[in-house]
Amino acid sequence: MVSSLKYHDELLVLDGKGVMVSRIVSRLTPAPLINLYVGIIFSLTSPIGLGPVLDSLSSILICLIVMVILPIVPILYEAWKGKVDLDVSDRERRKKFLLFSMLCYVIAFIIYWFFDCLIMSSLSAAYFTVASGVLLVSLKYKISVHGAGVGGPGEALIYTYGSIALIVIIVWILVIYSRIALKQHTLGQAVAGVMLGVMITWTTYFFLYLP
Repeated sequence: MVSSLKYHDELLVLDGKGVMVSRIVSRLTPAPLINLYVGIIFSLTSPIGLGPVLDSLSSILICLIVMVILPIVPILYEAWKGKVDLDVSDRERRKKFLLFSMLCYVIAFIIYWFFDCLIMSSLSAAYFTVASGVLLVSLKYKISVHGAGVGGPGEALIYTYGSIALIVIIVWILVIYSRIALKQHTLGQAVAGVMLGVMITWTTYFFLYLP
C-alpha cells in the first residue's frame, strides 16, 4: 500500500535547492499534460489545417477527453485506493495502465482519421507507438515515462514546425534533470526515455505525416 494520491518522490526524504524546482518541472510535464500542450498548439496553429470538419475547439476537446483525461483515470483510481503512486514508479505495475492508454490513443486516432484531421491523427498514432515502445522496454528496464512523454511530442513539434521548435530540447534537459534530482531515474533511464520517444515518433511521422 502507498499513500493515496502521492507522487513517488513525495514518499522519499529529499532535500536540496533543486528539489522544489524539479518537482515543479515534473508536475508540469507528465505525458498527458504534454499531450494537451501539443494538442493545443497543433489545434491552434496547424500548418496544414484541421481537415474539413473540425475546428480548433473541437480538436482540443477530443484531445482533452480521449488523450488526456481517459488515460489517467485508472491511475487516479488505483492511487486513490492506495495501490500505486501517481508516477506508477513500480515498473511491473505499468503494463495495464500503458495498455489502457494505448487503447485511448487508438480511439483518438480513429476519431481524428474519420474527420480527416491529419495533424492530430498523426500525433495520436505517435502516442500509441511510443506507449508500445515504453511497454516493451519496461518489461526489462525502468525507462523514464516522463522522458518518453516529452521526447515524443517534442519530436512531433520539430518534425512539423522545423528548427523553431528546437526550443523543446530545453524541456527535455529540464525533465531529465528533474527525474534524476527526484531520484526517480538514473541518467541513463531518463535519457533513454527521451531518445525512445524521439526515435519512435520520427519513424511514425515519416510514414504517416504526409500532407
